[in-house]
Amino acid sequence: MQEWLNVVLEWMDNPIIQAGAASFLAALIVAKLLSYMWLSGLAVIAAFCATVYLISDFNFDSLTIIKKIILAGLVAAILAPLFDLVSSHVRLMRCFIAIACASVVLWVFWSVLERKDWSDIVVYGSGLVAYIACLSLLLDRLTSTSVHAASSAMGLGASIGVSALLSASALLGQFGIAIAMAGAAYLLLQFVSNRLLPSGRTFTLPLSVLCGLIAPAAMILAKLPWYCLPLFLLIPLVAQIPLPENWSLRWQTVMFFILTLISSAIPVLLIMHESGVYSI
Repeated sequence: MQEWLNVVLEWMDNPIIQAGAASFLAALIVAKLLSYMWLSGLAVIAAFCATVYLISDFNFDSLTIIKKIILAGLVAAILAPLFDLVSSHVRLMRCFIAIACASVVLWVFWSVLERKDWSDIVVYGSGLVAYIACLSLLLDRLTSTSVHAASSAMGLGASIGVSALLSASALLGQFGIAIAMAGAAYLLLQFVSNRLLPSGRTFTLPLSVLCGLIAPAAMILAKLPWYCLPLFLLIPLVAQIPLPENWSLRWQTVMFFILTLISSAIPVLLIMHESGVYSI
């Protein structure tokens, strides 16, 4: 019994566990309290900010890549409710969001890209732009389906977070796990209440920006393999799989939980296989 207690205490002392628990609680509280104001989608940025508060800070005197990611996520969360007011011209708004995200990714990583040759700038820059633009377009299709959006957040956060941890970036890994906890909290609330929560771009825009920046940062600043980026795009694709209309909300929640977790495991298993930890 004492050995089990020591194991539990060691887990509770782990900064990753503490940050994950804090982000989960923050997302749970914000999603519940703000659901009546149609702002429950702010659970994503609430979870992210809880982790930033515990393991980093909000000092923007020196705009490093990490600080730029934090700042971009905050700005996206501030602007997202305004984008929710635009109900018409959906395709035009999606193109605008994709272009804006592409501009942000170039701004965040330009300090690294400018040191490379022009050929490398074109290759890296076009790859980063393609990744975040595709991600934003896929996630924006989920604005009206909160179960799909929440399962995407959980799957993307878990896959990016664990992949970043395996690629020797604890900070970026914890950022990803915070997003996974936000998605898990959102799914749990809908499963327990058997009622859809409002999500909208208040949920999907910060999710697009953060996941669209954290994964490339893990590739550029750590050892995340480049091929993980297109694999991450499979997760929001899987979340768009149509399920039978007669399925209850709880069954849909469980099914998307399973499907997105399976798809999120693919990049993780490939990294483990490449590092020799796991043999396929």
